[in-house]
Amino acid sequence: MQTRVADTVDAASGPHAASEERRALRPQVRVEIPARVLRIALVVEAAGGGVAVHIADLVRGLRKLGDFEIHLIVPLGKRFDHVIIGEDVLAQCDSVQRISMQRSVGASDVFAFAQLFRSLQRIQPDIVHSHSSKAGALARLCFGPWKQVYTPHAVYTLNPYLSNAQKRFYGLIEGLLGRFRSDRIIAVSIDEAQHLQQALHIGAARIATIFNGVPTPRLVPRADARAALELPTDAVVVGFVGRLDFQKGVDRLARVAQALLERGIRDVVFAVMGPGDFVAAAALNDRSMPANLRVLGPIPDARRYFSAFDVFALPSRYEGFPYVVLEAMSAGVPIVSTRVSGAAELIDDEEIGYVVPNEDDVTLFADALEAVVRDAGLRKRLRGNCERTAERFSATVMVDKTAHLYRQLIEEVSR
Repeated sequence: MQTRVADTVDAASGPHAASEERRALRPQVRVEIPARVLRIALVVEAAGGGVAVHIADLVRGLRKLGDFEIHLIVPLGKRFDHVIIGEDVLAQCDSVQRISMQRSVGASDVFAFAQLFRSLQRIQPDIVHSHSSKAGALARLCFGPWKQVYTPHAVYTLNPYLSNAQKRFYGLIEGLLGRFRSDRIIAVSIDEAQHLQQALHIGAARIATIFNGVPTPRLVPRADARAALELPTDAVVVGFVGRLDFQKGVDRLARVAQALLERGIRDVVFAVMGPGDFVAAAALNDRSMPANLRVLGPIPDARRYFSAFDVFALPSRYEGFPYVVLEAMSAGVPIVSTRVSGAAELIDDEEIGYVVPNEDDVTLFADALEAVVRDAGLRKRLRGNCERTAERFSATVMVDKTAHLYRQLIEEVSR
């Protein structure tokens, strides 16, 4: 349990003390006062993918620190990942409440807001920490004595495919809530922090940058992982893990796979894990699926199987700080990525792979991937860089910094 040191106490002072001089000579005692338990409400609407991993790591980490009461408010239905946020995570919460939050904006948000506000009134948290855009908006509109912390996990206005009208609309909402209804906004990358300041005009004092982190991986041995996924033992495997949708760039991935085939590279297999319809998302038909690409579907606890990969591909159109990049790095897998927030910073700074322009022409992506695929010595060097970097991006570091931010906010009130 954390403690704080109280002001120095004079062990012998009292009404009958003879003089200031004599009191100054008396022994001084430092009294350790336990830090009070803080009540935290974690509010999340999109409880899947990287956000779910973040929530699970945060719950486990705060519980381990021991100075926090954790109340989890999550959505009903398919937006909640029961595998990542499993019973072991829920059991570590002081309460779990489910409300009917939907991803899309609509009349149902009024009902969701009422449910959320009632939940917060019952909990009476010290801090409400909301995650992602919808939960962030609803939670910050709930007025109360609590402090408001918001983690966008890729603020929506980073989406390069929004129309100008959409950018103005969502930018206005995020900007107003950021300036007037947020005690702190946690950016998960430097790019995101700069976007919050420059595009949304939110003051730097309200923004804290805390990188995502991952726990030490419990990897399946390489041969076992390939056998379980039915991947050839002698191939160079390019991995992809994520939602099979437009944002994640699976159409680009299909074109890259086809490009390597057309270049005569036959010993490469693309292994694609994640929920969704790959054929529809990539705008393919069954006959146009690249012969070197295998869609494996959703795999429970997919990060355990990163040992099957030789290189990881991230063709996303936009991100905050993608967990899959950290998971690949932690597993010692080099990465080829488009220039998206968070991932590009990490890959460039730590030399754990290659970053290419974020564009639909996949020529440069295919060039970078070909370079890594063809050169075993290069893969070995990049793998060593991954292993050296991983410890600085641990879940423990992320939790400790978040807990410190919580306490800072409460201390500001008590001053």
